[in-house]
Amino acid sequence: MYIPKRLALIPLLLIAIMIMTACGGSATPASDSGSSSSTNAPAQASNGPNPPTSADQVDQIDLTGKQVQVTFWHNRPQKDQDLLQAMLDQFNKTNPYGITAKAEIAGATYNDVYNKVNAAIKGGQPPAMSVAYQNQAAFYRAQDAVIDLTPFIKSKKYGLSDADLKDYFQTFLDSDQNPQFKGERLGFPTQRSMEVMYYNVDALKQLGFNGPPTDWNTFEQAACKFSDPSQSKYGWAFRHDASNFASQVFSRGGRILSEDGSAYVYNSQAGVDSIAMIQRLFKNKCAVEIPTSENFGEQNRFANGKVLFVIASSSGLPFYQSAVVKGANFKWDIALLPNTGKPAVNLYGASISVYKTTPEQELAAWLVLKYLGDTAQTTKWAVNTGYLPVRQSAKDQVITAYKSDPKWGAAADSYAKMFDWTQYAMVESPVAGYDPVRADIDQNVMTRVLKDATVDPKQLLDASVQKANQILKENAPK
Repeated sequence: MYIPKRLALIPLLLIAIMIMTACGGSATPASDSGSSSSTNAPAQASNGPNPPTSADQVDQIDLTGKQVQVTFWHNRPQKDQDLLQAMLDQFNKTNPYGITAKAEIAGATYNDVYNKVNAAIKGGQPPAMSVAYQNQAAFYRAQDAVIDLTPFIKSKKYGLSDADLKDYFQTFLDSDQNPQFKGERLGFPTQRSMEVMYYNVDALKQLGFNGPPTDWNTFEQAACKFSDPSQSKYGWAFRHDASNFASQVFSRGGRILSEDGSAYVYNSQAGVDSIAMIQRLFKNKCAVEIPTSENFGEQNRFANGKVLFVIASSSGLPFYQSAVVKGANFKWDIALLPNTGKPAVNLYGASISVYKTTPEQELAAWLVLKYLGDTAQTTKWAVNTGYLPVRQSAKDQVITAYKSDPKWGAAADSYAKMFDWTQYAMVESPVAGYDPVRADIDQNVMTRVLKDATVDPKQLLDASVQKANQILKENAPK
């Protein structure tokens, strides 16, 4: 029997439609998460705004039955990786959404993570979340790769209550609001540290000083009085780190970046005075350069009684404690940097950014982040790593844990001081392109005055700021 070709195709089309329906086919292509982890979300759920731009849109996301997987890239050593994964294992067992979170070491340094994330973004496969400094997060945001967490924080269903938000140290939260992107929160804090001055209490007393210097003139006098190059003793250990410069600028009432983020301003008088002092300290052989190849050089020289002052991150407290006990075993402490009458501290710490994947995975990543910031988890992390917890409710628990642990010794009392110093917190530069600016400050400003006692600090700073503002312009949101 003859059947026209167009009629013969009908049963085949019907069969094809049935197969597509059975397999969940849709006229709308499934959303590509851009991640190796799949949310298994139906197309309808992924058709909402990505990323969500309001708390109501976040509230509409349903994770039921999605079994979302979240990968978190960080740069902590294996000991901390084990602790972090143990914390996430507990989250995996207790969260009601079936989320599975996994921590992965993405490198030994923040720059390692930064490079790996950039490669992953270019390859269309970013992690769900990673550690990122504020300026790095801004660079990712310029590529439309990270999301604003404000809608997730404000979500009635998944966000933080007013009481929770008030429990966070406000300065920690404020540091993640990005001026380049209209105050978007491109990260969220789970730890913080600050730049402090480590000093040898016994040595200062022998020099005739009753306490740490509170102004820079006294700092300079003490450093030079302590120094004896013939004995390899120096007042200050200079590190190739632009944060040392930034901390001094802050303490003199200056800024690195203008408050609105529109221009670099570290060629102010505060910047000039900071560089001029560094220049004098080296001219008078009152400071020593720590080569970048000498790992923990400033810490080891301090511990052996060869350096009077070190300006470095508070996260090093437990390491300084251990090093001094094994070294010259003297009395030491930390203090605010000297200042011109108004204290200021350089607030450190990478936050955690969430990458643009799918609404489901973005929400799942936020819930992991929210968990890591709760009181129990931030307490556990701070006690085991030496960082500051991000919640005020964790303060007493952490201090008590430190004071009851013999390995901390006097460092426990030093640690407790820092909670009072958070009110003076300042942030260097949260904008995209700050890494090359930091490199220029080190190479073409600080390093120059170490070698040349005649070069003009103001001219160096003016030239550096000019380059920095060009970099800022090139990295501005398009």
